[in-house]
Amino acid sequence: MGNNIKFLSVVCFLLFLSCDDILEENLTDDLVTPITPTTGSTIVNNLVHFSWQALDGADDYRLQLINPSQNNIILLDSLINETSFQYPLEPGAYEWRVRGENFAYETAYSFPISFNVEASSDLTNQTLILNTPTDNLYTNTTNLLFTWSNLQYADSYTFELIKNLNGQTTLTQQSGITGTSFSVNAAVFDVDAEYIWNVKAINTTSETIYTSRSVFLDRQVPNQPALSTPADEEIITGTTVDFSWAIGQDSGNVQSEVSSILEIAQDANFNTIIESLAITNGSTQQVSIATAGTYYWRVQTKDAAENVSSYSVSRTFTTE
Repeated sequence: MGNNIKFLSVVCFLLFLSCDDILEENLTDDLVTPITPTTGSTIVNNLVHFSWQALDGADDYRLQLINPSQNNIILLDSLINETSFQYPLEPGAYEWRVRGENFAYETAYSFPISFNVEASSDLTNQTLILNTPTDNLYTNTTNLLFTWSNLQYADSYTFELIKNLNGQTTLTQQSGITGTSFSVNAAVFDVDAEYIWNVKAINTTSETIYTSRSVFLDRQVPNQPALSTPADEEIITGTTVDFSWAIGQDSGNVQSEVSSILEIAQDANFNTIIESLAITNGSTQQVSIATAGTYYWRVQTKDAAENVSSYSVSRTFTTE
């Protein structure tokens, strides 16, 4: 009996150590140390660089940006997994603070740090902020409007569009733009490819460097999926069914990520669909079907540019 008690004690102790290993570190008594901007500093730039020291046990950091002149409104509340962050700001007075977080715990916020942002007529070290389209957008439309934020003291902007396919080709370059948007003739997008758009701000004495983003034009419809398992008219014992299919190799110039939609119905025309599942990774899915019976299934694919394939040939199976 005594040996059993000792054995159980050892097991409990080992289990305790194992549980302790997977517990998150308690951060409640810790603080994150801010680095920049420092208290009372003046940033002569439209893009502010925030940084802080790493904290052991913290998986992420929550950065808050406050505008004291607007009743301390929180302009930014962002969870960041690094120890630095850049954010565009208009001229004015601001405060910032940061805390560390993990799954179970969080530190208190650092003491708010006040700083100022000033505009400068020297554009050399300033950054033009692009708005739309988002960076690395996959799209099947050529009706694109390129927009960016106004930069104080800029007199005009220069826009250029480059096609990146077997080398780079400049398609459009337009200077003297006084607004903050530019549209391109749709005929310029002659083939599916990566298109790089660049914009810079200019005044009489200085200019920014180009800010760049990419748009991936993809009008290639994904392949029709080919069903693998279960086989047509297969009888399956039990109500758990393993589905698999093939989506084939994309043959277009741009290969955007492809997801699948698995549909299971009670009728051949798919008027009564009991399951419609989006599968973003892979081409297999296990499904539990509560009621035994005969069912029909098919798969359709869709890529990141919103191109949709035709449905696969449907199959039937029976669970019993």
